Amino acid sequence: RAAAPSCVRGREDGGAVSLQRRMFKAYERALARRPLVVKSATGMLLGGSGDYTAQRLEGGKTYDSRRSLAFGSLATFWNGCCIHYIFGGLERHLPRSGGVRTLVPKMLITQLLVNPFLSLPLFYTWTGVVLGRTPAQTLEKARREYWVTLKATWLFFVPFNIGNFTLVPVRHQAATLATFSFFYATTLSAIANAEQSGGGW
Repeated sequence: RAAAPSCVRGREDGGAVSLQRRMFKAYERALARRPLVVKSATGMLLGGSGDYTAQRLEGGKTYDSRRSLAFGSLATFWNGCCIHYIFGGLERHLPRSGGVRTLVPKMLITQLLVNPFLSLPLFYTWTGVVLGRTPAQTLEKARREYWVTLKATWLFFVPFNIGNFTLVPVRHQAATLATFSFFYATTLSAIANAEQSGGGW
């Protein structure tokens, strides 16, 4: 079979690039008009699919849709409302233009305050409620897994947030976080739902 002429391939490649540009422009317009909706939808999609991927990697024979609902709904709230306002507040008080002088306190706030005292407690509380655990069961699960999960969070998000805060425009930081969180959610889901907790980190 003869190969397509180079001019045809060029038009096809150009059409694909043009479509990508139009999609990105449409995303930018939607983000400008309804930032919370766009960021929430992105979090829901990637949070739920991250847990789905984790379940497949764990080798379970059945798909636990309630578990994915827990992770997807949490990601919707966290990436939509929480991160939108947290990152916006950080940028107002510690703008990117400050360089290292503002990057360091941003990292300290997110890694030593937001993650251990807001993100992870919310994670265990939210998933516990959605999955029907009792408060005692949720607390016991958090006690077993908190430290290993926090170390996984630091391992992933310290280098990521350095790049995110330094290189990514503020309006895209939440979406970039949600995209990266797909991979993190896979790890977090596997840790949180492993048969035996602890060790390995």
